[in-house]
Amino acid sequence: MIIKDIQQTIEEFLNQNLDSPSHFLVKVGITLGKVKEGRVLVLMDSDLGITIEECAVYSRKLGKYLEENDFFEHQYTLEIASPGLDFPLTTDRQFQKNINRKLHLELKDQKVLEGRFVSFDSDFIELETEEKTKGKKVQTKMVQVPREQVLKAKVTVSFK
Repeated sequence: MIIKDIQQTIEEFLNQNLDSPSHFLVKVGITLGKVKEGRVLVLMDSDLGITIEECAVYSRKLGKYLEENDFFEHQYTLEIASPGLDFPLTTDRQFQKNINRKLHLELKDQKVLEGRFVSFDSDFIELETEEKTKGKKVQTKMVQVPREQVLKAKVTVSFK
């Protein structure tokens, strides 16, 4: 079976076996090692945040499914985790759960924008940005960024 087919099969299995309507699949990645060992990385999330215990439940379910169906000829490591702050937002559910947080956008034209994430739809991401004026006053403005121009969108942590 081709890796893309295995990824799709894993995605279908997990989407059909979610324990809660708030849980969702973010990404499935498979890498095959040069010396017969591979890695299956599954990123799961929840509208409320996913726990280690919930990831462990999915790991047991998926591990059993993979073993019963003999997808891999060689040894592999199965890892199920939450995406964390270092992983870019990729799904609409991730965007939705992070509204009102600070967002860092890297654009195709190499510009970088940061601001409070206000809203999104299929075409645009809207940020409230701050700019200092000549008099050192801070001026806020709303910026709409076409989603097709976004290379990466990451939540940033503010310690203010």
